[in-house]
Amino acid sequence: MLTALALLSMVTMLCQVPAGGSKPAVAEKAHALEVLKNGAIDRDPDTRRQVAVALSLGRASDPVNTLVTSLIKDADSYVRQAALDTAGELGDKKLTPAAEAALNDDVAEVVFAAARALYRLHDAAGKSTLIAVVEKEQKAESNPLRVKLRSLIRRMKTPRSAFFLAVEQGAGFIPVPGVGAGISAMSALLNDENFSSRATALLLLAPDKSADVRALIEEAFSDDDWSMRAAAVQLVARPQNARWRPQLIPALDDTNKKVRYRAAAIYLRVSR
Repeated sequence: MLTALALLSMVTMLCQVPAGGSKPAVAEKAHALEVLKNGAIDRDPDTRRQVAVALSLGRASDPVNTLVTSLIKDADSYVRQAALDTAGELGDKKLTPAAEAALNDDVAEVVFAAARALYRLHDAAGKSTLIAVVEKEQKAESNPLRVKLRSLIRRMKTPRSAFFLAVEQGAGFIPVPGVGAGISAMSALLNDENFSSRATALLLLAPDKSADVRALIEEAFSDDDWSMRAAAVQLVARPQNARWRPQLIPALDDTNKKVRYRAAAIYLRVSR
């Protein structure tokens, strides 16, 4: 059975270009691809998942895209999730059709992974699906497919830690020495079993500067769902979201302690 380290080495060998500008030896490159192909059809689903994860370290190419596409259709839902995350990481629009097809998956976590991948691939279906998840019932669009996807995704049980990297990168919570960027607080939210899929989707959409996403964030400060309010407050920690600093004042008296304490700490930080 292939180890995760071996798979990572194969992807690196397959995709790297030596310092001198010369191409990797044909035989070695072919061997690297063969290792990944064998791992992608291994009987052990964890091995196939490791291949899906490892492929995110490479660069998009026809052989890599073929493997990712096949893993998006895998029988195991965890493999499909990993492959969709890799599709988003690779950023090749040729992977869009496979991600779009995954929106019809029966597993909520896979559908959410497909929406995330499409969003990162700059496909409209990804953004509209995430917005449908965030919106309240009375505001959601009448499109039956979007309603179905929203309902499916909101029933997710996968720990939010599985989405932490995507959210961290998307919302801009990148650690800076000497500055509390909110990484620990963000991680705590995403690991909270009661943190809603709506709030997770909101954090994924946060970098989008469009009016509809800005409106969703604005409304989140007064949402009935505490996790939506906590997510909105968390976003104020970023300098680019200074426009919402006044929203921290009423949040200081929020009925939920997770919202209240975050608001107080962030207010002290930004009011210097």
